[in-house]
Amino acid sequence: MIVLVKVKKRSEEFDKAKLKTSLKKAGAKESHARKVADKIARKVKNGTRTVEIWEWAIAELRPLDPKAAAAYRTYRWKMKRKPKR
Repeated sequence: MIVLVKVKKRSEEFDKAKLKTSLKKAGAKESHARKVADKIARKVKNGTRTVEIWEWAIAELRPLDPKAAAAYRTYRWKMKRKPKR
């Protein structure tokens, strides 16, 4: 028996504003969210994976606001496991 599994992958352009918004939703101050988003925007290259962006964001935010960094990590983890409709 052969089982076929459909895999859906998509690419999208990096959106600095979207990252900044998600950092703010996690509790980061405006200035911290802007600083982190600016740093990440300079690092992103064609082919950068979303998980890398998340890791960079957490690493950049942690020294500025450890509580917001932990909340962002939890938020991203929950969003990753959210069932697709």
